[in-house]
Amino acid sequence: MQYRPDIDGLRAVAVLPVVLFHADVAGLSGGYVGVDIFFVISGFLITTIIHREIGDGRFSILRFYERRARRILPALFTVICATLLASFYLSMPAEFIDTARSAVATVLFVSNFLFWSETGYFSPGIFSQPLLHTWSLAIEEQFYIFFPPLMVLLAWLRLPVRVVIGVLTLLSFGLSAVTTAMRPEMAYFLLPWRAWELGIGAFVALSMASIRIKRPLRDVLSAAGLIAIIVAVTTFDESTVFPGAAALLPVGGAAVIIACGAPGDTLVARFLSMRVMVWVGLISYSLYLWHWPVIVFYQQLAFARPDGLGVVTVVGLSMALAWASWAWVEAPFRSGRGPRLRLSRAGIFGLSGLGMAGIAVLSLGVVLGQGLPGRLPPDAVRLAAFAEDQHPLLRACTGRFEQRRDPADPCIFGPGDGPPTAAIWGDSHAAALMPEIEAAADRSARRIAYLSRAGCLPVRNTERMDGRNGGCAAYGNGAMDYLLSQLNIDTVLIVARYALAAEGYLLDYGLSERGFGPTLFADTSTGPWDEEHRADALMQRIDDTVTVLTDAGKQVVVIYPIPEIGHKVPETLARLSLQGRPVAGFGLPRAAYDARNQPLIAQLDAIAARTGALTIRPDAVLCDTVLCRAYGDGAALYYDDDHLSSVGAALLGPQIDRALQATAQHAKVSTTGGPL
Repeated sequence: MQYRPDIDGLRAVAVLPVVLFHADVAGLSGGYVGVDIFFVISGFLITTIIHREIGDGRFSILRFYERRARRILPALFTVICATLLASFYLSMPAEFIDTARSAVATVLFVSNFLFWSETGYFSPGIFSQPLLHTWSLAIEEQFYIFFPPLMVLLAWLRLPVRVVIGVLTLLSFGLSAVTTAMRPEMAYFLLPWRAWELGIGAFVALSMASIRIKRPLRDVLSAAGLIAIIVAVTTFDESTVFPGAAALLPVGGAAVIIACGAPGDTLVARFLSMRVMVWVGLISYSLYLWHWPVIVFYQQLAFARPDGLGVVTVVGLSMALAWASWAWVEAPFRSGRGPRLRLSRAGIFGLSGLGMAGIAVLSLGVVLGQGLPGRLPPDAVRLAAFAEDQHPLLRACTGRFEQRRDPADPCIFGPGDGPPTAAIWGDSHAAALMPEIEAAADRSARRIAYLSRAGCLPVRNTERMDGRNGGCAAYGNGAMDYLLSQLNIDTVLIVARYALAAEGYLLDYGLSERGFGPTLFADTSTGPWDEEHRADALMQRIDDTVTVLTDAGKQVVVIYPIPEIGHKVPETLARLSLQGRPVAGFGLPRAAYDARNQPLIAQLDAIAARTGALTIRPDAVLCDTVLCRAYGDGAALYYDDDHLSSVGAALLGPQIDRALQATAQHAKVSTTGGPL
């Protein structure tokens, strides 16, 4: 295939939106679609080479993988080693372990599975994952495990290659279009839902010989393709159901540009062939590799997303590292320039294996060394350790984890072995209260049933839609049935991360969460909650829970919204300490808490007043008029960005104790409700 500078220019169109989106540049909320453009380009170029070589009778699987190793591994190994080195100096022990694990997953090209199982692309915690972006490399390499042998097999069987590839591409697209809304994390990170994007590029490559489009129409179509990409980059955001059918816009745009640029010049091809566009395209792979670790470590040092100067810093540094990486690592290995780089195929494979093994050994040392805490000052290590400050039975007792899923068989805390007389029901915010619930049970000599499923509200007939917390409806219905069947239970505490259900993830007050608000929940009978009225839908369900339990003669105690800090608290406190900066004033502005939660609190107040439910106000002990604090008495009050540590949960102890003194009789006679 004759060199096409416009395709290098299209690489620039792919990589720049990704970099600028991750740097939080306004107006590029859909910049993540650049990855989809890369998939199309990759599918086109690889298929062109394979199809031509098979037709010439000279295709070799070994030569194909040798080229992939030369193209991908040197720069990737360089970035991974640099990331591990930076993590040695900047990351807390648990973060260092996570980075080491992701390094191994990256060199084995399975990091998409790791990140799918642990976090979403837009989820809390992404800014402590400097290798998160390697999920896309994993998808490409997994595709190229299967694709070349498939092409060889089709040629050997003399089957119509374009038809078969077209059908497989349509099947993958259909899977993505139909299931993305139901399983968004799976669709985002896993190959079956993404293969069609590479398949589109492959189909274009296989169709080039039959494309006969005159110049004026090619100009119009390629311009439309570029406009489609621009529309996706500027109008999509984290709430867009993606990839799914929405990905057709950037994917189709890229495919049309490639197809229309092949026969000769178009205006778009001329634009993409400009020297600056080609230069960015040439370093695009290295730029993609470097930019995300640079952004992650910048934010860990600055404790904030990049501002104007920060954007210039992270983008400029990423470009400089990308150019150096391309010039001194990537290009020499690809071309075999220089006497030391003229490696045989066996040498390339051997060196690749040594690189993988070396990174694996380094990473294993980090994991076995528990994140090498000795490299950090003791106070930083102590504060960072609060990330593990969870009840030892949290996983065993909380739904969604394999050990315990049945709400009819809850964990029970308290002395003796009799039936429970109180219960707590909620999502992971209930799980965070486990240490204090157990302590309160012992103080009050009451047996307390613990009912919690991570990510699921304490309501009936409501399912979570994001694919990682399924089973909410079944668990919620089962929990209610259990509570109604237990006549000895006279007090039920309910708690949830209400604002997440009503508003989406916390607005960008810090490092751990980006602002977005897709609908996470759906009624089992009527479908997804209406985007405009999610808070009302949530409160209708909470009202139902409180009403049903109250009518059953139980005293309901509603634990109000727990402040979400927006930073990973232990790690941020540790880094503040490491830099010699004050930790006592760290937290969330009270105004931010009120803006996010006050409308929900007003509706909870109305429910409590109508039903006689009692209330617990976490903000009464965690917040003053200025700040909702995340640090107190030398301890982190949270174990991540929104879940209370045992120290933070203990601050609610007096209110919980008073709640446990409430009786079913009190529930019958109380008519006003109020804070305990």
